[in-house]
Amino acid sequence: MRCFVGVPVTGPLARECKELALGLPRATPRPNLHLTLAFLGQCTPAGVGRLSAELRSLADRFAAFDLTFDRCEPFPAEQGPFLALTATCSEALSALHEGLWECLGRQGIDREQRAFRPHITLAKPGLALATQTGAWQLTVDQLCLYQSELIQGEVPTYRPLSQHPLAG
Repeated sequence: MRCFVGVPVTGPLARECKELALGLPRATPRPNLHLTLAFLGQCTPAGVGRLSAELRSLADRFAAFDLTFDRCEPFPAEQGPFLALTATCSEALSALHEGLWECLGRQGIDREQRAFRPHITLAKPGLALATQTGAWQLTVDQLCLYQSELIQGEVPTYRPLSQHPLAG
């Protein structure tokens, strides 16, 4: 199964994300909204069990924190193809991200080569849109191990396999 680790987007921010993507083609369904911390690729059921234990231990070492997304823009470049909320990586997020990759490394998962750019994908509109600025708040208060499934070959569904509240 294809897996990744992320932070779910819920509450007021989820509503704001839906408003920003209103009317756009291929908007991200509300249950799929998340901040990706690490893409893992294929995992076995046994590997998922080991990862869940590592994530539980990691979550116990970090306090919850707020992250401000200050741009709604084409992602990953000016031409898109996605529309996303983007943020500068805070010290708290950077420490959590590094801790996560230490845990993943112990499980034999190779670190992604691309630089980490915190973002929440809102839509894949198929056209370039103007950048908006703002202050959208995400409370990073849990880690979630997700399974990514393709439905009808195109629409991904993200199913939580395990959820781990951050301490504090």
